[in-house]
Amino acid sequence: MAESKENEEKVMKFSKSIASLSLAVSVVVLLIGCGGGDDATSTVTATDATTTLSGTVADGYLVGAKVCLDKNYNDVCDADEPFVMTDARGKYTFTLPYMSATELPILVEADENTIDLDTNTTIGEKWHFKAVSGQSSFISPLTTLVAQAMALDPTLTLTQAMLNLQNELGLTDINISEDYIARDHNIAHNAAKIIAHSLANTEANLTSNLTITTDARTIRLLAAQQVRSQTAAIKAAADINNTAFLTEVNTTSVDEQLATLSGVIASTLSIQLQNDLLFMWEEERLARDVYNAMYAKWGSKIFTNIATNGEQTHIDSVKSMIDKYAVSTAGYTESAAAGVFVNQDLQALYNTLIAKGNVSVTEAYKVGQLIEITDIEDLDKRLLPTDLPADIRTVYENLRKGSESHLAAFNKQL
Repeated sequence: MAESKENEEKVMKFSKSIASLSLAVSVVVLLIGCGGGDDATSTVTATDATTTLSGTVADGYLVGAKVCLDKNYNDVCDADEPFVMTDARGKYTFTLPYMSATELPILVEADENTIDLDTNTTIGEKWHFKAVSGQSSFISPLTTLVAQAMALDPTLTLTQAMLNLQNELGLTDINISEDYIARDHNIAHNAAKIIAHSLANTEANLTSNLTITTDARTIRLLAAQQVRSQTAAIKAAADINNTAFLTEVNTTSVDEQLATLSGVIASTLSIQLQNDLLFMWEEERLARDVYNAMYAKWGSKIFTNIATNGEQTHIDSVKSMIDKYAVSTAGYTESAAAGVFVNQDLQALYNTLIAKGNVSVTEAYKVGQLIEITDIEDLDKRLLPTDLPADIRTVYENLRKGSESHLAAFNKQL
């Protein structure tokens, strides 16, 4: 296959760079999000710094509910995410390394066996709550509606989002993030009871009426949107202590509702920053796919170790930012076949690298060097914008450190 001009330039630049590279390049310290494998040396710097996160979960105080840190922003407590269970008073506490713990969304997943201290019985259904950003001391159905409103409209400030719900529910004398049980605020407590059941009821009904596959985050956003549209009825029911009230569920054309909702969830990033994230997502996939192919061809463990312990982590890290900032992945798919890319420059580069790597194991190691050199150059470009959010910058910087470590590992093989 004919190589593009850009690929030829990259290969020429690579050849010149390799000539001047020292074979004794020392391995860069491996930080969060970077992996090297058996053939690369990794070092973790110990630290005593920790962060403690604590708070209370309620409709009534909930006993035995899971509280997790949503590392990939998908509104689900995944198996690899840190979690704790609420105690006999509905309280939870995380003690974690001083990472980004305070920046991650905090979710609550209560199941049929969770006990509600309002009734001292199990709730008998599944509840999904969410903390308001930066307000983890009290998590409830009320904070969930605020958090979801901000997800649907990124222009909303926290103050405005909270005031909007307080006004809609007539709760102008209590802050949404306050413990309404401790404050003995009966109306807020009643509203929370209604919303808890309504969210569960709406989510279950929407899910059962779907004919397409969609993610839990979008379903929960739609459920919150439907419940939020009926706050006048919720207020009226809470005022007269009718906590058995459930909002109606619109199960007509759920697929169309989801499609409309997806169009509303707009990214707050510029088009350039969105495109940069999508490019880096595919470039990390390219690295993983090439290394997997080289392992299958030559059996050298360095390829599978870096692909599995490094590049897959990089892919997941970039995808978490794509999800957090609601970047559209229309035309992309996480389950794309190995070696298939939307970006045609990356597709051409992949084809070139596979051809070169199939010549010999030595050439395969040189392909690894080229990938990591290219990755570092591309990350340097994407670290330049002054409007780059801090969390995306951190991800890119960690990816760059990982590439330096991987480059050092390949240098050792030559």
